[in-house]
Amino acid sequence: MIEENEQTNTKIGFIGCGNMTSAIVRGLVNSDISPNQIMASNRGIEKLEQIKHETGIFTTQDNHLCASFCDFLILSIKPQVLPEVCAHLGTMDLSNKVIISVVAGITTTRISQSLEQDLPIIRAMPNTPALVSEGATGLFANNQTTDEQKRQVQLIFDSVGYTNWVEQESLIDVVTAIAGSAPAYIYMLMEAMTDQAVSDGLDYYSARKLVTQAVIGSGKLAQVNNETSLLELRQNVTSPGGTTAAAITCFEQNSFSNIIKQAVSAAVNRGKELGDD
Repeated sequence: MIEENEQTNTKIGFIGCGNMTSAIVRGLVNSDISPNQIMASNRGIEKLEQIKHETGIFTTQDNHLCASFCDFLILSIKPQVLPEVCAHLGTMDLSNKVIISVVAGITTTRISQSLEQDLPIIRAMPNTPALVSEGATGLFANNQTTDEQKRQVQLIFDSVGYTNWVEQESLIDVVTAIAGSAPAYIYMLMEAMTDQAVSDGLDYYSARKLVTQAVIGSGKLAQVNNETSLLELRQNVTSPGGTTAAAITCFEQNSFSNIIKQAVSAAVNRGKELGDD
């Protein structure tokens, strides 16, 4: 959490008001950061009205106003519209701002070129569990970013979960694949497990609650036992000839691990493609 004396001075702006912005904003507000320190800008008014009603933050349809308001400007937009947004922002003097991009695939160099200014730029790849302060965020900073600016940005994302810096920008694509996109993979697994439990006679509410708690508990157990390999944790659940072993055998016969690896690789490659577009 950002400390009280830093909260007073730190202002955060968001360009774009999609799901990721909503998750981060709500996570920040839930972490006791004042709504008066946050502004979101968006072309459409509907999402702005919704987030203003739910969180009390400032909102605007003027990107320049949002940029003028803040110390840390978070670009939370689609890769396809980034050049247009940056060209418009680039008409301002942004020398006293730190630019944070949560745009998949777009490098700090391309952002700097689009803004036509040499600025401290940090790429961040959070995920939607930031909404409940359980996010996982990968961070990369360009050479113009000072250690103090990195510390401040880390405090922002620490407010909504776990953060991890990477030294090579290309690794942000990997972070996107294993953290940013991961909730979708996990929800797909949860959906399939819940549907099958209902097919086998359990009511939907009970099945969803049990599956959800199993995922939460498994994650916490893996965190607490960080020095224990994931293989060992799995083997601890799998008694020879038991029910878990039957499920694991089915996974292995259907190349479950390879499917997951191929999916992660596909996400990494798509991130690279977005950077090349």
